[in-house]
Amino acid sequence: MKKKVNKGYIKKSIKFFKNVKYELLVIVLVYILLGIIGFITPIVEANLITSITNTVVNKVILIALGFLIIKTIEELLWHFGMSFWKKKVRTKILFNIRKELVDNVFELKLSNFDKYSTGTFQERIKNDPQTVARVVNAGQRYLTQCITKIGVIIYVVCINWVIGIIYICGVIMVSLIDNHVQEKSKEKNKITRESDEKVNSILSEIIRGIRDIKLLNFKNSVKNLIGNELDKNNENIVEKDTYDSLMNRVKRIVLFLTVLLVVVVGIRFVDVGMLKAADLIVLYLYYGNIFTLMDNFSSLRSCLKEYELAVERIFDLYDSNKYPKDNYGKINIKDFKGKICFEDVSFRYSKNKPVLENLSFTVDANDTVAIVGASGSGKTTIFNLITKSYDINSGKLSFDDIDINELSEETIRKNVSIITQSPYIFNMSIKDNLKLVKPNATQKEIDEVCRKACFYDYIMSLPDKYDTIIGEGGVNLSGGQKQRLAIARALLKTSKILLFDEATSALDNITQKEIQESIDNISKDYTIIIVAHRLSTIMNCNRIYMLNDGRIVDSGTHKELLKKNKEYKKLYNTESKGGDK
Repeated sequence: MKKKVNKGYIKKSIKFFKNVKYELLVIVLVYILLGIIGFITPIVEANLITSITNTVVNKVILIALGFLIIKTIEELLWHFGMSFWKKKVRTKILFNIRKELVDNVFELKLSNFDKYSTGTFQERIKNDPQTVARVVNAGQRYLTQCITKIGVIIYVVCINWVIGIIYICGVIMVSLIDNHVQEKSKEKNKITRESDEKVNSILSEIIRGIRDIKLLNFKNSVKNLIGNELDKNNENIVEKDTYDSLMNRVKRIVLFLTVLLVVVVGIRFVDVGMLKAADLIVLYLYYGNIFTLMDNFSSLRSCLKEYELAVERIFDLYDSNKYPKDNYGKINIKDFKGKICFEDVSFRYSKNKPVLENLSFTVDANDTVAIVGASGSGKTTIFNLITKSYDINSGKLSFDDIDINELSEETIRKNVSIITQSPYIFNMSIKDNLKLVKPNATQKEIDEVCRKACFYDYIMSLPDKYDTIIGEGGVNLSGGQKQRLAIARALLKTSKILLFDEATSALDNITQKEIQESIDNISKDYTIIIVAHRLSTIMNCNRIYMLNDGRIVDSGTHKELLKKNKEYKKLYNTESKGGDK
């Protein structure tokens, strides 16, 4: 069954080369010409050697000039072929594969990025397309050389069929060895690739978290972690290289024995007058072609296996069972209001205990509500369902009374934005970060959303104002400034639903009040849901839902809950005494 899948992948991969098919034919033609040169070179060399032996000076000079011209053409063809491949073919193939992979990654559910490491996706997008491009070029070269050199064997058989049979037996023996090796090499390659993925993922995590690693002083633990993975990775590489080296040595021994037998038998034929000395020289000089035929054939098989593995890994990302894709409906809501309704919604992650169970509540358009509860009660899961990062298991989740599964991607993505505790900020200017969500935004629109987010005055205080470069991950901004930039970005996107996920939990009291002011500025025009541990940040909400074990256990305004809910009052009193003043 696996073979059929692989063949299917290979067939699908043809689409990567549709816009370079003529360029690939040019490369094939170059390799054919190089193969012809390789075919005639031993004949010219043999004639040159016999002419030197017979001291025919004029003939030696003439053949030597011909040999020089042939080798010059060969070098020029190699240069042209390599340059043409790199400039005209390789870049297009890499672009085709990577563009399609990136497009596919954007179609994946966000849950995939919770389940798999970033290294998994980076490796597939960066390295596997490079492997495909490399083996396509190498495979073309090996295939055309194999065809040309099979012609050499036919020519050898015509000169002396016995020596031809010896060469053919050598090819068969090497092929049998190679056939035994290929499957094992594929498995070893797969293990090495998976190990590379893991190392790349850890290195990526280390680079992103280098500040925390240094400041929290756990660099030794991280060094040990990456050291262990690098050791495993090196062991896999060494094991693979050692195995490949051993098999290459075995094949070369067979090749040496083949050539030795050709020389011994050839000399015997010359002694009895069944073969001319010049022809024996040609047959001997052809050992290089036969030798490379065996290597080319082996390398061609390796290329096919490597190509198969790389293509399999690329199309593995298309497997919706392993990497679920977003699924949307076709309904577009032009006048999106922002009403959210959960009706008996249940959800669980994989086979774990249900996180939400028969959850029902409604948030009206332009309403501001909060959800509070202990860690693990399901607060973040609610946001995951609203943003359609995950699909509900049962019940119904609707926007403006339309089932979320019937709504188009544009409707959901345009109208729902989430501001997290640590929003992702790109390493570009403030203006460019804002215009990512609306490239044609006017300066007036940008100023307006920044004022609403209480971010405008800070921007104006900077020397470069909107052109200020933020730094990787927003390193040049404080936590509160990143929050306000994220709010401004969501407002510029004109999302009707804004989700604040612990957006003020890591901020000081002054910054928290500024973020609260930002929320108050926009509360009348947007549907806002706030998840927060700090009850002081949600006191002004129109309604507060208390969540426990995936169920709404109580709801009301801040004042109402203080009066009727002992648990809420206890949480508020504890917070007040704890220093949130």
